[in-house]
Amino acid sequence: MARYRNDEGRHASEGSQRGLSSRASSSSLLSLSNVIQLRPLDDMKVEPSVIAVPGYCTPPVQNWGVKHELEKAAIPIDAVSRLHMYIYQPSYDIGDGFSWEAFLKTGSDLAEDLARLATKFPNRPIIFIAHSLGGVLLKKALLLAHQNLQDPRFKLVVDCLSGILFLGTPHASQSDEDTLLRHNQILFSCAKIAVQKQSSRLPRHDVFQLATLAATFEQIANIPVLSVFEYAGHRSGVHRFFGKKNKALVDEQLATISSNAERLLGMHLNHSELCKLPILKDQKYSARDFLRSLFQDIAVNKKWTTEAASMSASQSPMLDPLNPLNLAPVEPLEREDVKEPHSSSKGKGKALARKDSYQTSLRLPLRLHLISNTSTDRLLDTRKAQLPCFMLPQYPNPDFVGRKDAFEAMDKHLLPRKVPSSGATQSTRLFALCGMGGIGKTDLAVEYAFSRRDHFQAIFWLEAGGVSQLASDFGRITTHLGLESADEAKDLESSIEIAKAWLTKPRSDSDGENESWLLIFDNADNLDVITDYIPYNGNGSVLVTSRDPFAKEHFFSNGTGIDLEPLSTAESAGLLRKLAKTNEDGQNQDEEDASMTLANQLDGLPLAMTQMAGFIRRRRISIREFVDLYATDAQYAKIHNVAHPVQEHRYGYTLATTFNFEGMGPDATRLVQLISFMNPDRIREDIFVNPQPVNKRNADTWTASTFEDARYELLTSSIIKRNINKKELWIHRVVQAEVRTRIDEGRRYHTFQAAVRLMAEIWPPGDLCSQASQRWKLCEDLLPHLERFYQLYIEYSESWDQFHMDPTFPTLLNEAAVYLHERGFSHEGKPYLKLALDLCSKANITQEPLVSDMHLTMGALSNETNDAQSCLEHNILCLAIRKDEASKTKQPDLRLAFAHSQMGIAYMMVGKYALATEYFKQSVELLKSIEVDPDEFGFPVCNLGLAYWIQGELEQADKTLTDLLLQREGLHGKLDKVSYKTGRVLQALGNVRASRAMRAESAGNHEDARKLWDESFALHQDCLQQYESTLGKFNHRTADACHKLAEHYIRRKKHVLAQDYLDRALSIWGDRQWFKNESARSSFLRGTHLLSMGGKANVEKGNLWIERAKLLRKEILPDEEPRQLETVDFDDLVCFWSI
Repeated sequence: MARYRNDEGRHASEGSQRGLSSRASSSSLLSLSNVIQLRPLDDMKVEPSVIAVPGYCTPPVQNWGVKHELEKAAIPIDAVSRLHMYIYQPSYDIGDGFSWEAFLKTGSDLAEDLARLATKFPNRPIIFIAHSLGGVLLKKALLLAHQNLQDPRFKLVVDCLSGILFLGTPHASQSDEDTLLRHNQILFSCAKIAVQKQSSRLPRHDVFQLATLAATFEQIANIPVLSVFEYAGHRSGVHRFFGKKNKALVDEQLATISSNAERLLGMHLNHSELCKLPILKDQKYSARDFLRSLFQDIAVNKKWTTEAASMSASQSPMLDPLNPLNLAPVEPLEREDVKEPHSSSKGKGKALARKDSYQTSLRLPLRLHLISNTSTDRLLDTRKAQLPCFMLPQYPNPDFVGRKDAFEAMDKHLLPRKVPSSGATQSTRLFALCGMGGIGKTDLAVEYAFSRRDHFQAIFWLEAGGVSQLASDFGRITTHLGLESADEAKDLESSIEIAKAWLTKPRSDSDGENESWLLIFDNADNLDVITDYIPYNGNGSVLVTSRDPFAKEHFFSNGTGIDLEPLSTAESAGLLRKLAKTNEDGQNQDEEDASMTLANQLDGLPLAMTQMAGFIRRRRISIREFVDLYATDAQYAKIHNVAHPVQEHRYGYTLATTFNFEGMGPDATRLVQLISFMNPDRIREDIFVNPQPVNKRNADTWTASTFEDARYELLTSSIIKRNINKKELWIHRVVQAEVRTRIDEGRRYHTFQAAVRLMAEIWPPGDLCSQASQRWKLCEDLLPHLERFYQLYIEYSESWDQFHMDPTFPTLLNEAAVYLHERGFSHEGKPYLKLALDLCSKANITQEPLVSDMHLTMGALSNETNDAQSCLEHNILCLAIRKDEASKTKQPDLRLAFAHSQMGIAYMMVGKYALATEYFKQSVELLKSIEVDPDEFGFPVCNLGLAYWIQGELEQADKTLTDLLLQREGLHGKLDKVSYKTGRVLQALGNVRASRAMRAESAGNHEDARKLWDESFALHQDCLQQYESTLGKFNHRTADACHKLAEHYIRRKKHVLAQDYLDRALSIWGDRQWFKNESARSSFLRGTHLLSMGGKANVEKGNLWIERAKLLRKEILPDEEPRQLETVDFDDLVCFWSI
């Protein structure tokens, strides 16, 4: 046996050999049972060998009816003269134990017997018929033959192989661990041998062996195969009045090999009856039909004629450069076909339940929202803010009038209170300005902020109209305070957490504690958007402007606010005269009367006043002239006949906008129409006048002079505002809505597409292979516009479905998702991609690499948010498309290699580790075959090392990861800041060394264990440092490293440090739904550690953390049966690289 490779042999132990007898190497368990003479011998005819392999404790071959079926199948084939029937019958000795290790070793013995037979009869094709677990032995034997082709005996075996009939042979289930469970069920059914039935205690090596056998056999199954499986239920025509419905031991999923050459046949038979060949048939096909097709194939292949007996062995087939490992094809799945693993089983694939939607916070009792604030000081380190600090993007309106009562109410609730001398943390104060759009909420908030600067040490203005704009604004707080430099603030998630920490406990560089601050959330019409950004503690105040009247009490029981009313007639008339600037020599009574008339008609709406004044000013007429001139205008007359007050306001806006646009030039009209589809705040002017356009022939771009003229016309009409220093434009949301309403559907869609094309010209593209952080600043400015495009398309989708969709908009949506993924907001990117994929599907857009990129991105986002089903589905689709694309050139490329690596990740998430291993290997082989930057090996090789580790192949994992780490250090130096790829390698290698340490401890090698534990600790420390330098201190991967270090400190009995790192990890996870798997894991570890420390306070707190962990686990696995839970059960909840 030692002369050929057997990868599993090195793990065998003496105990595992019990239960199966070994044999001398010279004996053979393959015996000739019959020779079926069909016709006279002829040198031009063939004599196939048919080998039957029975299952373990299943009916003997003599009861199969093989001879009869072979005769019936072969008689019509004139080229077949006789058949040689063999039976492989090992001497099973059940004894008092069973080992899959020893059972599979019998397959190794079969390989030797096949080598003898092929050497003796090299001109005989071989057909196999295997029943039940006998097929598992056969797969093992054939795999060993393929792995040892350098031995001419085994090469003859492979050359003679002509077809296989599997009768109820198990292959691979929905996960590696379930594969072992299903094999165990067959073993118990056939031999009444009870082995492990619960996935929580499955031997890792048994899981690895059977799963690897299935995955690797798929790569060599390139000959005709018929797989017969069982349907659930009873045999057709036989009805039972009593008893349970039979469960299929080997159903279609378990029987399928996923080979192009495979055919399936389902039977209503029990497992032991599947070996009866004469009854294996349905209305369309039968086992006999399959055998006949094999004989026909053999007959037309001239290499099997007797006269060719002396021919040289056939050449091995050329490797496919696009599929060097000959991986089996994977068919794209319909969503309903993607099955979630059973929730009561152990394993990563079982725990990662699908999440179609997320909520902003976990559904836990308040007493279990235990994320502490003790990490605040750590988040800030020793940094102190530079105060005073005022982040106010707008200047106050010089024409602001009125609102005295509102100011008094705001002062009462928002101005700072006296802080106790103890410096105790205060609860946040909140005030909301509510009311319809255009009533003056924003102007009032701006005026309040500027007029009350002396009362606050810091004021921050935040645009809350969209998720992306708010995240960007909130993240800028740290740089304005001086808590981060521009270079340090690359991680948006980190910046947001630092800002939250400072607001909770504000302090300045002058050693001031509990400094007062004011946060202003403007245009927070969707209150859910700002929920995660509201500080509930801190010596500060929150001012919200919103159309939602519930904003006043939505966040705080003591919150308050006002519903803003229109200006009084006198105030609005005065504002109109001030804005119109008519009769510079002095206002006469007639002009005042006219202004009162118009103000009354416009119902005191400040925005309508501003718009109407712009029209009067541009036309150089008096207010009286306007009233007289347009008193009979149809649009003007509409407001007299409307009873509902909301509709009256609407007509006021429409009237003002209608008159203001009258006579406007075509360029100004086009510009304001484009702007109406963008985010209304901070519209960069280089979107329109791009100095470096991608497509210089783009008809949507503007010349500098045309743009300046159009901008001037809009500014003089008060339709837009401009920040001259930042070269940004601003337009009111109400004006945008009116502009969009004024144009017909076709023009509206055309303008939307033009705005999208302009954005595509300036957006810097990204990819998932590298984090191009240098583009983040520009993306941060542009993302709010992409978010607005997304919102508007959803709003108009029904009417826009009739129009042509080109790839530009889906491309931009994919870009938005990639950027959000890079910045640590993977969950927020999924809706963009979903719309992009829907649009491509509806419009039949198949442009590459766009479509495969979108599936790849969705797979990556799904992986980051623990959505196993979506990850698998989209990576299958991506790989299928990229295979098709590569087949056009017959050359592999980086995209194909990366798709294989991502496919491996998807299989890891559903617990199919052996198959994932093969995909990682294939990714590496493809990269080796093309010229790529060595850095590209980082992800697939690291994933391969992790796959080895999870399957217990510690030596192979250690070597793979150590070599990769040395390569990266050679490329970039130790602890590089190029990419977090190095951190992943350090974390993985630290895990491997820890597992090796535990193995050494169990073997009594305590000195080796101590050394390995120290190495693991050092690697995980380096991992944390590298993550912090590349991803920031608040990235979820940084939290992974904190959890690992906590484990080390627990083992070292440094309890304070252990709790400190767990607190930090939990603070990063927060209460975000898509991180509840990780949060449950860290919560359980924290709770068990507190219990181990003892003491009343620790025990009480520890029980709360454990209760929290169990409730989160119940959300993740709602169907799981109650059982005693251990730390490993919570490790199984998280993605393989987070363990």
